[in-house]
Amino acid sequence: MDKYPNIIILLNLPAEYLPKAEFVLRTYCYVLRLNPQFVYGKHYEAAHLYYGPYSGRDYPIKIHYDGRPAGFFEQRELYPLDQVNFRLFKKEYIPFLFSQTGEIFSFQPDSVMFRKDIVASGFYFLTCWHEYILGFHGERRGRVDFRQSLQYRWDFTEVPVVDVYCQMLLFAMGISLPQFIREINWSVSSRFSISLSHDIDYWDFWAAGQKQEVFKYNLHTFFKRPVTATYKILGHTLHKNLIHDPQRQARWILNKEAKLGVNSTWFIFGKDDYEDPRQNYISDPGIRARLLQNLDGREVGLHGSPESAYNPAALARELDLLRSHGFNVNGYRSHYLNFDYQKSFQILEEAGLLYDSTLGYWENVGFRAGISFPFFPFNIAQNRPFRVLEIPLIVMDTTLYSKKAMDLRPQSALRAVKRLIDMAEKYQSHLSLLWHNTSFDPIDYPLWSGVYWSILRYAIARRAWITSLNNIYAEWVNKS
Repeated sequence: MDKYPNIIILLNLPAEYLPKAEFVLRTYCYVLRLNPQFVYGKHYEAAHLYYGPYSGRDYPIKIHYDGRPAGFFEQRELYPLDQVNFRLFKKEYIPFLFSQTGEIFSFQPDSVMFRKDIVASGFYFLTCWHEYILGFHGERRGRVDFRQSLQYRWDFTEVPVVDVYCQMLLFAMGISLPQFIREINWSVSSRFSISLSHDIDYWDFWAAGQKQEVFKYNLHTFFKRPVTATYKILGHTLHKNLIHDPQRQARWILNKEAKLGVNSTWFIFGKDDYEDPRQNYISDPGIRARLLQNLDGREVGLHGSPESAYNPAALARELDLLRSHGFNVNGYRSHYLNFDYQKSFQILEEAGLLYDSTLGYWENVGFRAGISFPFFPFNIAQNRPFRVLEIPLIVMDTTLYSKKAMDLRPQSALRAVKRLIDMAEKYQSHLSLLWHNTSFDPIDYPLWSGVYWSILRYAIARRAWITSLNNIYAEWVNKS
């Protein structure tokens, strides 16, 4: 980050807590386009920001630290829910941990004091500490239970609290360090960014006798749902037999995105022995050829099997299979969002993958790690950041329309995503959007492709940089 100004941060903390504090403050500085320079001890005359126990010395910005976090994060404990403190900031109620009650700030003529510990609070969210501790009380494999999250418990799932902590720091700098204020632009001049991706769970959902099975189901349920069954029988008969073509559909998506001037990442399976034969498309030479042809020059990531998130050998096999067939793979997303933060990031790091985009909730849109920006997750066991960049997953199509998730109608879903886009524009941040190729099917998901294109047009009108995950990675590591 040599192109950004150096901000000198004085840390007066126990040794075991220093790497954690540096991780959080470095994350904040990357968001705010600053280059942190850490110094240590009770006093440093030239420090711009001080984090440690109460000090009577004047520094432009001081952050409250009461001594609890260092010991707390060495234990396997949940933060007491009755001690989470909410305060209003820019019309949002924001949670704080390890903090004083009352107002967020206190002011002196040339300095600002944070009465809330935004560093320890940020560490709790950025490490998904709540789910990390819950993982010790049951089976850790599988998709995280959204309803056990602190976000769900206190109803701030759709508030990127870490982004807001950065905004608070920006506010404080505007008062006492205005020389450090920088525009948070993306790709030179865009106000915010949206990363696009498509997961190919099925190249052709209607292969392997699926048309016949669905036809039988609609006949069987005709008298219970006559209108829907009639629509599906007629639609499938006409569309799946006369019009449907997976390759033509993929080309249509790519061409339409190109006309809008946006790029996307396509996640494909590297496993060829799924129980459902339709998911073993990578073993079909004809489908592989069509994928290579359609995605030539496009970014391809590994849509890893659930096993690959926990088993290094499974991940290696899937990566090797894709690469042996000519796909250049640097990124990862786990199927079903099966992911254990501490174990899975370690496996991805050892495999040499550059980024992941799994960290999101299946049941609800929002911010599983409290942040929308890319960040390097934290290895708790080794007390250091991982070398894999996380590009958080924030919006997924199936989350919007599934009856087991948000169960939204197309217009309600569009309004929900527009609100998130407005928030990204407000905070000059990032929003990731995952839309499966199957969700563009006009018979089974009527109007949902229209939701996707409306989202993109809405974001383009607001000067978003809409691009692939690999481009987001390149943009972010060039800053860091």
